[in-house]
Amino acid sequence: MSKKNSNDKYNEDKTQIAKLIRNSDQTDTPMDPCLTQLSGHGSGQVFNLRDKVVTIGRDPACIIWVEDPHISRTHATLINKDETTVITDMESTNGIFVNGTKVQEHSLSNGDRVLIGTRLHFKFSMEFADYQIVQNQKYQQANYDSLTKLYNKRFFIDLLSREFSFSRRNKQPLSLLMMDIDYFKKINDSYGHLAGDQVLSQLGHLLKKELRHENVACRYGGEEFAVILRHANPTAAETVAERIRSRIEQLTVSYMNHYLKLTVSIGVSTYEHCNFETYEELINSADEQLYEAKHNGRNRVIFKKAA
Repeated sequence: MSKKNSNDKYNEDKTQIAKLIRNSDQTDTPMDPCLTQLSGHGSGQVFNLRDKVVTIGRDPACIIWVEDPHISRTHATLINKDETTVITDMESTNGIFVNGTKVQEHSLSNGDRVLIGTRLHFKFSMEFADYQIVQNQKYQQANYDSLTKLYNKRFFIDLLSREFSFSRRNKQPLSLLMMDIDYFKKINDSYGHLAGDQVLSQLGHLLKKELRHENVACRYGGEEFAVILRHANPTAAETVAERIRSRIEQLTVSYMNHYLKLTVSIGVSTYEHCNFETYEELINSADEQLYEAKHNGRNRVIFKKAA
């Protein structure tokens, strides 16, 4: 009888491991129908469609909400039922296209490319749960500030440039709020940076609560925040800014048996009647009003009227 050597034992163990791996690959892990956004401000997001009715459009009530003049208020509906996903054009102005063909109603297949209107692209596919999780984590990391849960500066600047171009083309007002927490350094020096983080987190939560869905806030840097107010004229912008200032003044942040009060200074500027040539000029103007608010005693709103 031949004697087994150590290599035989190694090959035998390796074969057993390989069998386990093959068996694990053959598990009946379910795959869900998903829609991955390929363009626009939400590029990279994955929407699970399993047993859902999903609407796409400019109306803030839509599940996939898109602020795009080429998209109708309720542009399309996707319905997933009994392993079938059907997309339907809701009498939109610019239609929907699947793999380049305009359709009124269409049953989607794995890998289909969907165009909503003229420039909003999606991919329909069947995906495992881990794909959805990883993709949405990537989207969050690329576009959001982890502490405040608001958009980060990179995303915000890209969005503001688009909003400014849209406002110029359509002759609509666009307002910008730049705000800064008063005496934030004193909070860090007195209670520590974790207390400062708690303040920033609470302020981010308040801004999300106070703003309408179509308005966008971001953490601009450090203790500075910025807010885009779409279609907001000077009066509306000043009203929103004052409401935010007042809400923050009423806020109490609890940290390690300490109760912290804070205020903010806010600079407001509005693009109207072509008073700015670029979005950078709009930012600089709002910044100038912010510095004036700081110089004049803090905890106040300073507004720049259109020239």
